[in-house]
Amino acid sequence: MENVRGSLLFMMITLLNSACSRVSYGNFTYKTALNVALLNGYNPSVHPGQNYGTQKLNVNVGFDLFKIQEFDELASVFTITGVLTVTWFDERLKWTPRNYSNLNITHFKQKDIWTPPFVLSNSYHNIDLIGYGDMTLKLKYHGEVNWFLPLKLSSSCDADVMYYPNDEQSCSLELLPWGYTGDYMQLTVPNPILETNTFTKNPTWDLVSTFQKAFSSPKLGYKMGITFKRKPLFFMVNFIMPTIFLSFINMMVFLLPAESGERVGYSITVLLAMAVFLSTITTILPQTSTPNMALLCYLFIAHIGQSLLIMICTIFGLRFYLRFPEDHVPRWISGLTRFACTCAKSATCNVHLRTPNAVSEIKITDHDGVEIVEDTGSSLSVDAVTWQCVGKAFDRVCCVFFLMTSISYNTGFLVVMYY
Repeated sequence: MENVRGSLLFMMITLLNSACSRVSYGNFTYKTALNVALLNGYNPSVHPGQNYGTQKLNVNVGFDLFKIQEFDELASVFTITGVLTVTWFDERLKWTPRNYSNLNITHFKQKDIWTPPFVLSNSYHNIDLIGYGDMTLKLKYHGEVNWFLPLKLSSSCDADVMYYPNDEQSCSLELLPWGYTGDYMQLTVPNPILETNTFTKNPTWDLVSTFQKAFSSPKLGYKMGITFKRKPLFFMVNFIMPTIFLSFINMMVFLLPAESGERVGYSITVLLAMAVFLSTITTILPQTSTPNMALLCYLFIAHIGQSLLIMICTIFGLRFYLRFPEDHVPRWISGLTRFACTCAKSATCNVHLRTPNAVSEIKITDHDGVEIVEDTGSSLSVDAVTWQCVGKAFDRVCCVFFLMTSISYNTGFLVVMYY
């Protein structure tokens, strides 16, 4: 009797567990049955459609941009991350919700149903079908399929570094439904620009604008473009401004006294410092001249050329200082020296000096033998321009010339770069 009671109690507990399980997992049971029924006889290699001759499959494509991951100017690689959203209708995947406990949505693996075979045509790496076999797709009861595909896309993009580091780049990515033409499929975009609500800023690049469009000629595909601009402050402070400062420090050599003997050493030291600094900068510059070479390279060439000219002028200036005082100064050099001193309004070189042997009195004897002394009222003067005076005038002219030249091309560079 006790054995019978025990058996009855066990059967009651089993029935209660079964009922509870059916109540708790009823939706799961209906969803399993729904998925099995929808895939019964389904061929994932055949795209949706009933009349392929007259009806095109409409596929909506959009992209949600998350981040500009990288742009490598040297390798011409542009990398972004985001979510590709693709929507289409598959009439083979419809059902009546009331037959499956009012289920309106179900999910499938990408490998179980048909999906558009997109490839990135301008991929930097291998050209493969995008997506993953185990990626989940959402399916609605009226046959709408939603494919949300997180992607990291790397495309080839040639950089235009003419205005580096204030350059603006434009890169595009093309997705092609491989094997399909406009006769069987039509691509549409819901919005002419990319979705950027979840965009994360890049520390090097600022997002300027985006676009997306579908095209059918000469081939069927989807294209998205991104325009972005470099943040120039880091490069300006650490690379451009030091080279500009060096160019102004270089001309200070003409203010050093020639007697110090440090002029040539100073100019060579500044030249070597600039060369070492520029060799470090060239490692980060884009090593390309297509379509244009960076204007910054021309600025560096101008700095090196100016430094060489300053060193040459320093050596020639010292030759003026070291000439013997009794050496004759040619008339044309003397004239240029007077002009430089006159323009500078400087008393450094007195080009007219009264000679100690100048005659200021003339003695004349009349017929009676009486001496008459006449004061001429003026003294004779001779040209007293020396080579030292020539050297000082030459230093003054060189300092002003290189100062104005440096201001001109550095200002011109900054204006062209930032305006």
